[in-house]
Amino acid sequence: MVPAVGRVAVVTDSSTCLPAALAEAFGIRVLPISVYLPEGRVSPDAEPVIEPELPLSEDAEQEELTGANRPFVTEYLAAVEGPGHDAAVLVTPAVEFAAMFRNASLAAELADRPAVAIDARTAAAGQALVVLAGAARAAEGADLEAVVDAIEDASRRVELVASLATLGPLRRSGPVPDDLLGPDDASESRTVFRMRKGAIEPLGPVGSADETLETIRRAYLEGTSEGVERSTVFHAGAAELAARLEAMIGPVDFVSGFSASMQVHTGQGVVGVAWLPRAPARPVEAPT
Repeated sequence: MVPAVGRVAVVTDSSTCLPAALAEAFGIRVLPISVYLPEGRVSPDAEPVIEPELPLSEDAEQEELTGANRPFVTEYLAAVEGPGHDAAVLVTPAVEFAAMFRNASLAAELADRPAVAIDARTAAAGQALVVLAGAARAAEGADLEAVVDAIEDASRRVELVASLATLGPLRRSGPVPDDLLGPDDASESRTVFRMRKGAIEPLGPVGSADETLETIRRAYLEGTSEGVERSTVFHAGAAELAARLEAMIGPVDFVSGFSASMQVHTGQGVVGVAWLPRAPARPVEAPT
């Protein structure tokens, strides 16, 4: 049982690519991910969040993310024990794709005040939607248990569909198993995939940008047939594709560009959409 504690902070990391205005509006604490490049340490995610994507050089795109600094236990712990709140929820990418959950869990165990680490079961913009679900409840004054419930509920429902220009950067960065990525494709086709509940489902290669956007559009419309609570279009150095995708699916809550650490991880040319389907209505119990 999660203790009923008020004034709850929601903490996450910069791989969520939350727009700065949203993070500030909801009081979300965003821990930076630093990136190491051959010429020395570069920390482009050092600001709380970066709203537009940060273009990287070709050399930077070839670097492995094993040289990146995910938030340390001490950083999570400092966020938990900082001023302005009585408890905290630490939201991380799915354990299948990143290693933040271990550090967050250890920090929650070490903290002197109530803290809970939650695996969002998704990543990037999908994680942003999970974080926002909890932050919205926290902003309403909900206690720790209610904020945890909102985040866990969102993590079970959130969906993400995206296209990668190439599998190379993702394969080099390591966290996603090769059997999920499939074989390298030397053609001009793009890879489209769905991410939900901690799993990646390939939706097949497509041959053009138009086919890519149409595949993503179909998946989004099928996934939101019962309505949508919140949605976002995201991209890495593909603002034109992102604008076209939003025009095809209708208005979304926000459009975000990948931070530098995410661009190193995925390469440029990523475009996709993440959404929270409307929660099914709870049955009304007959009076007894």
